[in-house]
Amino acid sequence: MSLNQPENAMAGKGAEAWFTPWRFAAILALLILACFPRVIVGFETFFYRDFGGFGYPLAFYHKEAFWRGEIPLWNPESYCGLPFTAQWNTLTLYPLSLFYLLFPLPWSLGIFCLGHLFLAGMGMYFLAYRWTNHRLAAAIAGVIFAFNGLTWYSLMWPNNISALAWMPWVVLAVERAWREGGRRIVVAALVGAMQMLAGAPEVIMQTWFVLGVMWLVQFYLGEIARPKLVGRAAVVCFLVAALAAAQLLPFLDLLKHSQRSIDFGDSQWAMPASGWANYLVPIFHCHTGVYGAFTQINQYWTSSYYMGIGTVMFTLLAIWRVRGQRVWLLASLACFSMIMALGEHGLVYSGLKHVLPQLGFMRFPIKFIVMATFLIPLLAAMGFNWLMTLPDEQWRQGWKKTKVVGWVLLGLISLIIWFACKHPLPSDNVNATIKNAFSRGLFLVLILGCVAVLHTRSGTKIQWWLQIGLIVLFWMDVFTHAPNLSPTVERWVWNPDSTREYFKWGDQLRPGVSRAMSSVEALNKIHFASVGQAEPDVNGRRLGLFANYNLLDHASKFDGFFSLYIHEMDDVVVTKYLGTNAATGLKNFLGVAFVSHPVNPVDWVGRDSFLPMVTGGQKPVFVEDTTALDVIFDERFNPQRAVYLSPEAAKVVKATNWTDVKITSREFSAQRVGVEVETAAPAMVVIAQAYYHPWQAYVDGKPTRLWRANHAFQALEVPAGKHRVEVVYKDKMFLAGTLISLVTLLSCGVAWLRSRKALKST
Repeated sequence: MSLNQPENAMAGKGAEAWFTPWRFAAILALLILACFPRVIVGFETFFYRDFGGFGYPLAFYHKEAFWRGEIPLWNPESYCGLPFTAQWNTLTLYPLSLFYLLFPLPWSLGIFCLGHLFLAGMGMYFLAYRWTNHRLAAAIAGVIFAFNGLTWYSLMWPNNISALAWMPWVVLAVERAWREGGRRIVVAALVGAMQMLAGAPEVIMQTWFVLGVMWLVQFYLGEIARPKLVGRAAVVCFLVAALAAAQLLPFLDLLKHSQRSIDFGDSQWAMPASGWANYLVPIFHCHTGVYGAFTQINQYWTSSYYMGIGTVMFTLLAIWRVRGQRVWLLASLACFSMIMALGEHGLVYSGLKHVLPQLGFMRFPIKFIVMATFLIPLLAAMGFNWLMTLPDEQWRQGWKKTKVVGWVLLGLISLIIWFACKHPLPSDNVNATIKNAFSRGLFLVLILGCVAVLHTRSGTKIQWWLQIGLIVLFWMDVFTHAPNLSPTVERWVWNPDSTREYFKWGDQLRPGVSRAMSSVEALNKIHFASVGQAEPDVNGRRLGLFANYNLLDHASKFDGFFSLYIHEMDDVVVTKYLGTNAATGLKNFLGVAFVSHPVNPVDWVGRDSFLPMVTGGQKPVFVEDTTALDVIFDERFNPQRAVYLSPEAAKVVKATNWTDVKITSREFSAQRVGVEVETAAPAMVVIAQAYYHPWQAYVDGKPTRLWRANHAFQALEVPAGKHRVEVVYKDKMFLAGTLISLVTLLSCGVAWLRSRKALKST
């Protein structure tokens, strides 16, 4: 069977044709409403794990910058300052982010995530229909992709759910571009750029890996003229990269200067050796976590990747009975994905990482499960399509084979129950596992029964109801497989500045004024503990300024929770939290006005010895990086008397001793620092903000060299006299990328219009 043809070209003619895109869209929307009614009407919103500590605060920061008329290139409130837009996963340049920027955030961000759940289901529907020509099979695939453990759990990551939602659309659009060329290339480029701007590197990588393998097979088969295939693929890839250049260029620049390298990732958080069993019994060898959610042992990236027992049955049926190159290709990729997700348990991961060390940039092998989550719904649709389109004389034999697969799965579920009883882990809930297994077996029987009745009943209206019932069974199986994958909370917990008002901080902890620093003890308590109730838990994390909750209170702090950190600044944070030294001098230099109480992590202890964010007159001392890092953690470090620069600066800096410097005014904004300086001799001005090369320094409007000081911070030299000093963030990579993206977008528009005129003329 050609990769370019549906598995059954005669399908789609019967009662199943009732599942038109509009009808499926209505059913999909109703199922989402049934799952999250209070989120949709605005009473509650998501909060669990990274939604609260990462996704929501970043959206909040982005929204405030938007209404100030700024692009949030830099975040001065976290990690002593770090790039924001260049992180990629902040969704700053993602066009659909406009929705939550315009509407009230506690409601709109939840709707944004659920809207992408809808988009994911519709994309899978259209892709599966193209490959099967069977509307009911396409509807089943759409429901499976929208409602599975991983997709539901990804609602906590606005960027991940966005990229997942675009995954089937990208595969559909790019494959059509290879085949048809013309305007399809422009469509594929725009769709690919949408996913690229969503900012989930692992999801994007696996999307294009699937496409790359499909392209290689297509090239080998030669069904499309190879020069056309190569040219169209090259143009699509170029356009996608160029359209997303405004995001990709700053990201690659930050990645180059970040803490990540090919040695960053390891086999931590891999699927356990028994992980494949969770496709049949989703809570097997799992322990009960916060809010009743079940979590695999030593794997905390996702609580579930369960896709439904009926999904597994039809997937196995497709692999066994459907004769087609596409099925074999997708099955091979899905198997590869599941093996890679096992990490070192699967043997392949370690060897491939040795051959391709770039995999080390990605953490957690479990993330490879994304590819299987995308491919399995398509395989299930193909298996269902094969069974339902069998001629009447072959149905009985096909039904027997289907029941064989069903009996095998019931046998495997029974084996898992036996193993759970005989070899339980200390944290296992065996009774819950048994109930969970029986429920999955029941859903398998119900799905088989519904399929059997669907084939025998010929009344059109009855078939419609049976088809809807089958869709609901697939949905209910996943809906009931585990509790609280995406728990919700009352929306009032996100009221801005509530922590600031509670502690009466006033102007303290504002950017450029002072910072908070969590103690190691408080950080660990908040990270590993929970009160088990949603509102108090969120409130406690907000009071402790945990992760990125500080952004909701406009409170600057020493650390933060991001994917990429500036390498030297990360050295400082890691050394602080791994070391035992109190680092009093460093805290003073950083303007740390409050430290969290080691016993009560939601209380803060004030400090009076902290310095302003901009100081001057220090004696320059020229040392290597490692020495500078050691010195700033030494208890003898006096940030008012000395500043530590690289040996390179000794050839340029004229200041030689401590000098009395008056700083008469200080102005701070997210991307600009301005001060008035008066000194009798050449002197250093030191800024307790993370050094990153896009920052440019000016003295009286003239450019001057900005040095990396005290290992990770900023310093510049001013001559004798009274001067205006400005330090401005100018990201040339962002500007260049924006120009490339705009020109490419304009070119795509011109190409679209020209092709439209050409079509009319013919």
